[in-house]
Parts: sequence; C-alpha cells; structure tokens
Amino acid sequence: MSRDSNAGDDSWFSDAADARQYIGEVGKLWFVWLLGLGALAASSGVAALVVGVVLLVAMFILMSPLQNRIQERYGSDPDGRTIPKRETLSSRDKALRDLTYGRAPFAEAVDKRGLWAGLKLVPWVVVITTLVAAAIVAIQWLGG
Repeated sequence: MSRDSNAGDDSWFSDAADARQYIGEVGKLWFVWLLGLGALAASSGVAALVVGVVLLVAMFILMSPLQNRIQERYGSDPDGRTIPKRETLSSRDKALRDLTYGRAPFAEAVDKRGLWAGLKLVPWVVVITTLVAAAIVAIQWLGG
C-alpha cells in the first residue's frame, strides 16, 4: 500500500483485498458518523453533550485505520508533514482528508473490487446527508 515516489504508482490500494478492507473501514466511519448525527438531532441538553462526546471518541477510534494507511504511505517522510506556503494542510493531511471522504480513493476501491459503478456516488450521499443532518441539528437546537 505504500506509495513509493520512485515507482510512480499513485494507486491507493495494492489489491482487491486492500480495497475491500478500506471500504469496510470508511463504511464503519461513515455509518457511525451519520448515526451519531441522528442521535444528536434526537437529543438535547446533557444528553446531547454525552452523545457529542461519545461521537468524538468513536470518530477518533474509527479514524485510526485510515491514519495507519497514511503512515504506511508516507512513512517517516518529513516532507509529508510540511505545510507549503499559502496552504493550510500538509500532504499527509490532504491524503487523510481524501481517504476519509474523498471521491477518488473510494472510486478506486470500487473499481479495484469490481463493484457496481453506481457505488462511486456513496461519498456524495454521505456528504449531502451530513449537511442535511447538520441543518436539522442546528434547527432543533436553535429552535428549542
């Protein structure tokens, strides 16, 4: 899975099994995230605070496999941690963002697994659902 700068290979996944594992990792992350947003929308007061803390801890734990992928990919490369001028993220940060909710890695995993091409829209569905859920949470909390 490591991206070797000399190899010129920009693929995220070494084989179909690696792509399958990624889909499982990101799928769990997205499922818990959306479930947590739903729980936040349904809660208020101290319960909302508890749900929020539990959701943050769960996200931290569920992000670990993706962070490990980034570590494998960049290793101890110090350039991966450097933030270029006029930018806000390092290449490692951008890669983690792409793995977490980017379309390209997910599309590559779908292709590598030979799954139905329509599944490439799943990251869009997650982002749109997140925006709708966030609006609902905001309305519930501000209106209540």
